[in-house]
Order: sequence, then C-alpha cells, then structure tokens
Amino acid sequence: MMIEPLQKLEAWHDFYVMTGSGAAALTGLLFVIVSLGPHVVAKSVDTGVRAFISPIAVHFTSALALSALMLAPEIPRLPLGTAVAVGGAGLIVYTLWTRANTQWRHNKLPLLDWIWFIGLPMLTFLLIAGSGIAIAANAAIGLYALATATVLLIVVGIRNAWDIVVWMTQKSHDRSP
Repeated sequence: MMIEPLQKLEAWHDFYVMTGSGAAALTGLLFVIVSLGPHVVAKSVDTGVRAFISPIAVHFTSALALSALMLAPEIPRLPLGTAVAVGGAGLIVYTLWTRANTQWRHNKLPLLDWIWFIGLPMLTFLLIAGSGIAIAANAAIGLYALATATVLLIVVGIRNAWDIVVWMTQKSHDRSP
C-alpha cells in the first residue's frame, strides 16, 4: 500500500511549529527595531528605506502564514496547493509593487544587496508558487520545496533585518554631534 504524500504532512508538524513560532518572534523584534529608530525611517523616504524594511516584515509574516496554513488540519491537497501557489504569486506581485529593484538601481547599492533584498526573495517566492503546484499535484517534492522556502524566508529576513539595523545605526551615528 502506497502512502499518499500529503498523508506525510503530519510528520512536518514540529517543523512548522518551530518555523511559525520563530517567524512570529522575529516579526515582533522587527517592530521593536523600527520603533527604536523611527527618525531614521521617517527621514529616509527619499532613499526608499521603506522599500527594504516592509519586505522584511512580509518575509517573516509569510513564513508565519505558511506555517499556520500547513498546520491547519485536514485541508485537501488541491485547495492547500492552490492557496500556497496563489500566495507565492502574490508575493512576487508584492515585490514588483515595492519597486525595490528600482530603489536598488537608483541608490547604486552593492550587488550583494540586490542578491539578498531582491534576488533571493524572488527565487523563494517562485519556489513557494512551484511548491504549491506540486502539492496540488500530490507530489511529495512540494512539501520539501515549501519547507526550504519557509526557511529561506526566515534566513533572508534575518540577514536583511541585520543589514537594516547596521544601516540605521550608521545613520543615527552620522546625526550625532
């Protein structure tokens, strides 16, 4: 008797509890960081800093939402896969809407920033959309792809949050007499 791949979803329970909890905690910490440096964020509209801070919150909350969705009991594979795929597509549209790539070019930021703030997130969002399609098609690889994407969201968010903290610290230090 062959076990249906989505019946194995139960084995992912602890993974999604861990990633969802971590993403929730990191989202809260991001709010603390931004609240400690609101003058930097408010005065940085012209540099497009919001185009870089808001996506970090989206990365953490997306990992949280994906974890919650994967923990929800007894969602049939087709609606589950469809929800994940639509979510991935929505994240791609969101990234294009923020125009982070334009901000990157306009401010002449290093290539490494493009990789972490634009390239890896877009790759992750494509992976989410693809994993949703695989889950809907009942392919076990979809579960592994989604787990990889969830971890990538958290790792990219942590790295980018650290980059913003360092940047805000430098800006704050530049303002000091």
